[in-house]
Amino acid sequence: MTKQEINILVRELKKIFDIVRLVDVTITTQYSLDKNGELIEEPFRCFSVWNKNERCENCISAKAFSKKTQMTKFEFINHDVYHVISKYVEIDGTPYMLEMVSKLSDETLFSAYGQEQFVDTISTYNRKLYVDSLTGAYNRRYFEDQLLGLKNEHAVAMMDVDNFKMINDTYGHKAGDKALKTIVNTIQKNMRNTDALIRYGGDEFLIVFSDVAVDVFGCRLESIRKAVHEIVMDEYPQLRLSLSIGGIYSINEDIDFINEADKMLYDAKKSKNVVRYKTLN
Repeated sequence: MTKQEINILVRELKKIFDIVRLVDVTITTQYSLDKNGELIEEPFRCFSVWNKNERCENCISAKAFSKKTQMTKFEFINHDVYHVISKYVEIDGTPYMLEMVSKLSDETLFSAYGQEQFVDTISTYNRKLYVDSLTGAYNRRYFEDQLLGLKNEHAVAMMDVDNFKMINDTYGHKAGDKALKTIVNTIQKNMRNTDALIRYGGDEFLIVFSDVAVDVFGCRLESIRKAVHEIVMDEYPQLRLSLSIGGIYSINEDIDFINEADKMLYDAKKSKNVVRYKTLN
């Protein structure tokens, strides 16, 4: 699709939808078309249209972008309901998401439960879709649907709970579950809202840092390690918890961040309760 073709398409779609916009989800940037049909970067992030200060938890455009397809969802501002269609397009070879948004006001849609309950039901569904039920961290599906391919995440850390099998064998699975929940709560207290904590599998966790400075990255990982090691669980006061952490920082978007972080985690697990990280050009 050329710029001229997308300009014509957007002009026609605006006759139908309340909002029509082009988004680069990899950098959460919105674009408009000027009178000459040229793409102009807007001075705000794409999520600001939803009165949010950070990227949407269930970003349908990120999910559709990763699969190069079209998807739909409901979005909300307070109790107003919007239907969002997000379609993958390429304009002169560059990928974008074409978002088409309609505000829903048809009372027949909400008559069975009411508009407020409809909003609550969809919000609950969106959260259950991407949140680990035990720990409250994001799940692996969230990472694969929402974070893969983003360009402004240059720092990743893989973390493994030390001796977790021994904890389960010695104290029981109830203690193991409590340990995981306590560790996640502690990690989240040492993160920013813009970072994402994912339960990657079992007792292994992943943090994707958003726009963190390279000189802050190592300090952030060390503060997490230290905070977890200082945990005292009232039910199991003799149990000492610790993490092995492997991190990678790079502005090179072509590297396999997960694989590189996993290598550093492997090195950290040789000693346990340590941080190992490196920066790559």
